[in-house]
Amino acid sequence: MRIVPLRLAVALLAFCLAGYGRGESYRYKLTVEINTPEGVKRTSNVVEIEFSGVSVPARGVMHKLNGEALYLDLGDGRRPLIVSIVNQLHPLYGKDVRWSRDGGPSESLWSELYGAQQTGADLLEKISALSTKRGSHEIRPDDLPDLLTFADINVPSSVMEVDRHNLPASLGQNVSWANVALEVTNEPITKSINSNLPWLQEYREKNLRLDGASHGAKRELANILSWSNFEQTRDLKRTR
Repeated sequence: MRIVPLRLAVALLAFCLAGYGRGESYRYKLTVEINTPEGVKRTSNVVEIEFSGVSVPARGVMHKLNGEALYLDLGDGRRPLIVSIVNQLHPLYGKDVRWSRDGGPSESLWSELYGAQQTGADLLEKISALSTKRGSHEIRPDDLPDLLTFADINVPSSVMEVDRHNLPASLGQNVSWANVALEVTNEPITKSINSNLPWLQEYREKNLRLDGASHGAKRELANILSWSNFEQTRDLKRTR
């Protein structure tokens, strides 16, 4: 007799977490071009953001990232430029936010690029409308989330923050912005970061910070950042 109420409770919770079947998503494509002495280096990545309505513990909309950071190889022995999948180090709030902490480009940024969303529409309706938009638009380097690199790509604790207003300081002389563009797309989600960061899979499986610690208790950059700054996918599994 006790099993039935438990099953009902689990079913009810799953029903609530599914937001009564309401869910929307869109994909964004970020393209970065950098001037180097060898010419312009360019790459793009595609990330999906999934939204779902929930009523437990309160009514609202949850979101989840599905994708990875943008990795740009600058060649000639230079350090790479990595645009994090999240905006953790210097998040902004309110009307000033351009890239949310963990939910991709802000609503205000999309409104600027594609026009204001429908007045009175709820968030899921806005996401549905946004997913149909097309066309690439130039954005500013200041609009981007965290910019990172590594003194040694094989040593995660050697992570460094890149000053977007002074690229040569961490990426080498004669390196500068050429163009940054953002758009909504239906292209496939990018899945290549593991080939560029050979340690990432192990750190994900063990749920480690970049200094190898399992907890964030220090103020050093390598302890603040973890594998999740580079990859977040619904299929990922951790061992602890």
